[in-house]
Amino acid sequence: MRKLILLTTLFLICFGTKSYADFGDVTLKKGMTHKDITTLQQSLDTLGYFQNDEYTTYFGVKTEAAVKKFQEEFELKVDGIAGKQTIDYIKTKIKQIELVKEKEDAEKKFAASLQQDLKTAGHYTGEITSVIDEATKEALKVFQEKQGLEISGEADNDTIAKLDELFPKKVEEKKNTNLVSSRAFVDFTRKYLGTPYVYGASSGKAFDCSGFTTYVMKNYGIKIERTASQQFKKGTPIEKKDLKPGDLVFFSNRSKTIGHVGIYIGDHKFIHASTSKKQIAINDLRTYSGKYQGARRYIKLDDDEEVEGEKKE
Repeated sequence: MRKLILLTTLFLICFGTKSYADFGDVTLKKGMTHKDITTLQQSLDTLGYFQNDEYTTYFGVKTEAAVKKFQEEFELKVDGIAGKQTIDYIKTKIKQIELVKEKEDAEKKFAASLQQDLKTAGHYTGEITSVIDEATKEALKVFQEKQGLEISGEADNDTIAKLDELFPKKVEEKKNTNLVSSRAFVDFTRKYLGTPYVYGASSGKAFDCSGFTTYVMKNYGIKIERTASQQFKKGTPIEKKDLKPGDLVFFSNRSKTIGHVGIYIGDHKFIHASTSKKQIAINDLRTYSGKYQGARRYIKLDDDEEVEGEKKE
């Protein structure tokens, strides 16, 4: 149960008292006065584009300059107008930051709970540091040995299950959580269309196939293994008929060895670092030459919004 809570938290973003529900419904431009301009300024400040002592409801020169700077960096139309596309990109970047923070908080909470249980069991004598350090790992080994578990020093499934059995926790209620939208996620991946394919790269300026999936997931606070074959071994297996945007899709050429990975974006399409096109491109699962081997889910997205049709490779 403890691990379920942790994993659930990693996929969810809580904005607390902030309200983004209506942000983006109104196009904001220089000279306007509107309540959403305060949210725009706050968001741009969080992202490092707007520096001011206070936020206002007025769209002035500083706000316009900040919008232009953001648009330029993300290769949007640089007009200083915060329309739907620009605001969607801003909201996506804010969600990425919030997700990383939620992930870090969840990991600290998990580590603190683990240390407390091991302390109660008499195996951990240090302070509750909220970090799984060497002392915590040694305490885990002692616990695993006494419980007849595999002695790894890691908080694996069997160890967590045993700790939950001995020290049960109440399941926390989910409160006002928002999933990342499928549209925003797909828009983020499409930003890299045409980026060069370079074997071993994952810099944001160039990618190989697993470098691209690693980079995208990292931007949403999710750390995955570096190679396609390693990524295939983890995550949640998904049937082809149940694919949703954000799922990783895997391929082989002449054997069942996993040699390629992409990201499903809806409508039978997936985006990937194409070795034939030597760039990030979009292909159709129904016609792609690689042999489909399966899919894994690492991120849960809000699929209430319809994902727009995609460009073909």
